[in-house]
Amino acid sequence: MGTYAVTGSASGMGSEIVAKLRGQGHTVIGVDLANSEVTADLSTHEGRRDAAERVLSAVDGRLDGAVLAAGIGPVPGREAVIARVNYLGAVELLKAWRPALAAAGNAKVVAFSSNSTTTTPLVPRRAVRALLAGDPDRAVRRTRSFGRASTAMIYAASRSP
Repeated sequence: MGTYAVTGSASGMGSEIVAKLRGQGHTVIGVDLANSEVTADLSTHEGRRDAAERVLSAVDGRLDGAVLAAGIGPVPGREAVIARVNYLGAVELLKAWRPALAAAGNAKVVAFSSNSTTTTPLVPRRAVRALLAGDPDRAVRRTRSFGRASTAMIYAASRSP
């Protein structure tokens, strides 16, 4: 059986994936704000770094798979947190875990997205490019011109790259 890391493991689809993997006999290292093997705040650089390091120290250099399910929905007033958790929370952890995933030889990775990336019209490319450059604050600024729709725009942008 394999060893998997699952972000967003304490609730929703993440917890369902944990149950399924454990039911198949796999070892799962959950990452979430609470009620998980690794407790971390993926909205901060320190939290993401700590989560990555703690998972790596638990797997002894080999990770058979990762499920990046952590995410925050389009809640007004939380645009920066949405960008940091949804985008950087997936990208930075995946980059940090890449050597351990490669060491497994045939690792599997699932990164959650959203149909918002295809159903939200006019997702600003400038926001997506800012996220790809690792600058969530600039991405948020690029969506402000959409007024009340800016939350939906940053959410869609954070789930599209």
